[in-house]
Amino acid sequence: MLLSLFYSVAFFLQALLTPGANKIDGKHIKTIPAKIKRVAYIDSTVCECSALVKPDPDFDIYYTLNDSGCKPEVFALNEKGELLDKKTIPNSTNKDWEELLFYKDSLRHPHLVIGDMGNNYNHRKDLRLYNYDVTTNTTSIHSFAYADQHQFPPVEDSLGFDCEAFFIRDSSYYFISKNRGKGPVKLYQLSQDTAAHTANVIQQLAFKGMVTSCSMHYNTSLHREQLAVLLYGRIFLFEITQSPSGIQLIPYGVIKFPSCGQAEGICWFNEKELRVTNEKGKLFKVALKK
Repeated sequence: MLLSLFYSVAFFLQALLTPGANKIDGKHIKTIPAKIKRVAYIDSTVCECSALVKPDPDFDIYYTLNDSGCKPEVFALNEKGELLDKKTIPNSTNKDWEELLFYKDSLRHPHLVIGDMGNNYNHRKDLRLYNYDVTTNTTSIHSFAYADQHQFPPVEDSLGFDCEAFFIRDSSYYFISKNRGKGPVKLYQLSQDTAAHTANVIQQLAFKGMVTSCSMHYNTSLHREQLAVLLYGRIFLFEITQSPSGIQLIPYGVIKFPSCGQAEGICWFNEKELRVTNEKGKLFKVALKK
């Protein structure tokens, strides 16, 4: 109880007192007002909730997974946090699972992609994605490395090769570095083709805090792709635009979220709402007021 309270206070202070916490590339980002409410506690079968995906906006179902060292399982939950089902992912090992995404292929087969890319000490040479085809109950493995990492681990102030957030767009995966070092946060691109094994930097963003999850959504009202990026104590909102390098993230808002604790999973519920989970199993509703 005391430890939980300590972390809550620590994240609250980080969100409010970190100098430049709401700036990106030196520019102040507009605060987006939001109503935040805890709506559920997630079933205790999920011991350390590390991701959150809502595969269909019309159904009350979410997917999540455990963090490092747990069984290679994905869990289905509802809005009340109740366990609906769990699935052991074949041909996989949970070394340090951190993120999860959902998509449908050209045959409309649903896929879950698991990011086994937690890399706290920046020394891993076995980063991989597990692509689970729900229809065929098979898993393909996509190993990768960062093009700009040459030391394992690098020097202490260059620990920029940990990642807990990625999304898929136009047959590519995009990774956002967690960034434990002193440099910028990096956006990497990796072709979805399993023959591609190198993730290349396409953008760098200077902001403070460690990225723990992200979620992409197409806003039909504004006709734009939006990306919510979760950090401890706040959520940055970006518009995804085209650029010569592929895509570019343009920040347009920040949601202050000091009560989130060690938040590790985020997904869009609809155009005006997000859902966030933390490692203590709390599920939050974040309703944008704008």
